[in-house]
Amino acid sequence: MKAPTLALFIILLCLTNAFSQSQDTRPKVALVLSGGAAKGFAHIGVLKVLEEVGIEPDIITGTSMGSIIGGLYAIGYRADTLEQLIIEQDWNQVLSDQVPLQTVIFEEKPYFENQLLELSYEHGKIQSPSGLIYGQQVDLLLSKLSLSAYPLTDFKEYPIPFRCVAADIAKGEPVTIDSGYLPTAMRSSMSIPTAFTPIQRDSALLIDGGLIRNFPVVEAVEWGADIVIGVYTGWQQADVEGLKSFSNILLQAGFLMSVKDAEEQMPYVDIYIAPELSEYGAQDFLKADSIIAQGEKAARAQLPLLKQLADSLNLLKPAPKRKSLNKIEWLYISQINVVGNRKLPDEEIIERAGIQTGTTTLIEDLEQAINRLVGTNDFEKVSYQLHQEEGLTILTLECIEKAPNLIRTAIHYDKYTGAGLLLNLSTHNLLLPTSRLMVTGMIAENYRFHLNYLKYLDGLQQTNLSTTLSYTRDEIPIFQDGRQNETFKVKEFLVDFKLQRRIGINNMIGIGVQREHLFFSPAVSSTPIFESLNYTNHNAYAFWEMNTLNSNKFPTKGTALSVEFKAINNNRIRLELIDGEDISTADSLFAFDPYLKITTQLKTYIPLHAKASLVLSPFIGLVFNPSNTFGDFYLVGAPTPLTRRSIPFYGLNANQLIAQYALGTGLGYQHRLRNNLFLSIDANAGWFASPDNPDTPFPLPANFTAGIGTSIGYDSFLGPVRFTTMFPFAGDDLPSTLNFFLTLGHNF
Repeated sequence: MKAPTLALFIILLCLTNAFSQSQDTRPKVALVLSGGAAKGFAHIGVLKVLEEVGIEPDIITGTSMGSIIGGLYAIGYRADTLEQLIIEQDWNQVLSDQVPLQTVIFEEKPYFENQLLELSYEHGKIQSPSGLIYGQQVDLLLSKLSLSAYPLTDFKEYPIPFRCVAADIAKGEPVTIDSGYLPTAMRSSMSIPTAFTPIQRDSALLIDGGLIRNFPVVEAVEWGADIVIGVYTGWQQADVEGLKSFSNILLQAGFLMSVKDAEEQMPYVDIYIAPELSEYGAQDFLKADSIIAQGEKAARAQLPLLKQLADSLNLLKPAPKRKSLNKIEWLYISQINVVGNRKLPDEEIIERAGIQTGTTTLIEDLEQAINRLVGTNDFEKVSYQLHQEEGLTILTLECIEKAPNLIRTAIHYDKYTGAGLLLNLSTHNLLLPTSRLMVTGMIAENYRFHLNYLKYLDGLQQTNLSTTLSYTRDEIPIFQDGRQNETFKVKEFLVDFKLQRRIGINNMIGIGVQREHLFFSPAVSSTPIFESLNYTNHNAYAFWEMNTLNSNKFPTKGTALSVEFKAINNNRIRLELIDGEDISTADSLFAFDPYLKITTQLKTYIPLHAKASLVLSPFIGLVFNPSNTFGDFYLVGAPTPLTRRSIPFYGLNANQLIAQYALGTGLGYQHRLRNNLFLSIDANAGWFASPDNPDTPFPLPANFTAGIGTSIGYDSFLGPVRFTTMFPFAGDDLPSTLNFFLTLGHNF
């Protein structure tokens, strides 16, 4: 505390007021808010008590989380509004670099959130990951919340003058920020090393001010503060007994300079409030309500002194009426600038964003434009700044591009595929501009390899020509003449060309042609029918796909839909019998005439409340092949799709049924038990017709099959883990046994 005491200081001011009525003698009250990450939410509880007693600070200074709470309060947010914002916020989303899956363009969705590690390859070297968060969602949130302040570049002009503190990592000095763009200032002050990337400001590289100046009292005094209310939520220096854990030793070492600096600030503090937060960690963002309550409790412990201060200040002179900032709901963008881009031209980035100058733009539209850019998978981060120049609003898009060459890797295991390593290589603008080459492989017993070259044909990059080569191996049961105890392996080589157009972000329509090679051979058979059977088909197709799911891992809302109409024409059949005879004529038992195939699969998640969703999954698969050959079929079974012919079905093992016709639906309930833990119960039923015998009249007779399953899922650092227990309770010739299926890691 200062000397003289606060009470004596106020008495002296009263005496001064009595002898000098013409002078403005009301002292300036400063509110100083420290950092502490999630612990800083306690500042909101203190603000609630200050509002209750009628104290509105004349100056606010803050560091890290204190800069965010203080900055928003300074521009007009009240404590109850801040409390609601903090408690209702999805902090897992905010503290990530991920944009919502719904804003990722359709052709990039399969690769989004679908890798364990991403490395860049540039200048002949593989670059290791920085391990840092660029703060994509943090920047968007801060920009949205502080939109009303963007016309003001001098923080003294806010309803409550504001300053925040960051640290210059090169010089090891505190940097006071009281001008510029408020979201960038707050973001600079909270750039925790090893967690968030630093922020460049002029020639300085700024990190979290809490490492050097976590309690910015001096900055308030420099602006003329007479009375200082200080709220400290940062690291408290531990004694020897408190330094027995490795984490505490690291924290003490990291914040030692900051703690010493805070002690030096204490003599300037008149009312000191230190909430009891020993039971909470800096990462406890989901405990915001409890932390806010601790701040309120600590402030109420100082209630007599706070009331005395409020009454004394009002006796001296009523507080000045604060101006309020105009609420901004839309923007008229006069000019758009792009900075930070290297390979993509300004015009292409602006065109991708879909924002036009000279038009009215809602803040929601601006956020969607930013997410669209990040959703192209070409950027590590895209943020924006707004400023006024001669009455015109100028939008600046700040881009950090990804390296042109990326290497992604993950692991995968499931009961059918076995253990596998996933590798993905991508490069942009190889051979042609606005193009992307993607090579993906899974090294496993049932392996998969895909090569895709995609070339955009229009400026908005909505229409593209896609070329795909794929080679896969699978194991399937063959139902021939009623025998179901054999296993065949099929290798498939596919060449695919398609012209497709994206409608909006989440829909894709197109037409394509394929050359398909299928190689069948017996894997397990007591009396094999043939040594090998090879098909070469030429196909034409049209499709519509939609994906509005909110996650690739454990979606809780949205729809995934696939509709395909395909015409199949056999070009060549080669049959090698057991005795070595080679048959390659159209008179073969396995030959067929051209036919049509229609496939529709839907999976939609309907939220029931914040933690529960209803899951609907109808499906239709029809192969109109009168020859009833098993050259084309659906593979039914397992709770997740395993091949491009798969129809997932609870109760059955992988590929347990082979069907020429499939018609059915599924109904499930999914519940989030806690942040990353899910429980689901699913039931499904359908009619399936198997191509048992080429002599069976067309159409085939269908059999009814039903099953039920329950799954537990966990979103781990290795990728999603899902364990399912299933049971079939209807179906001809199906054993009534309990089946299990486990998947671990990301999908191919």
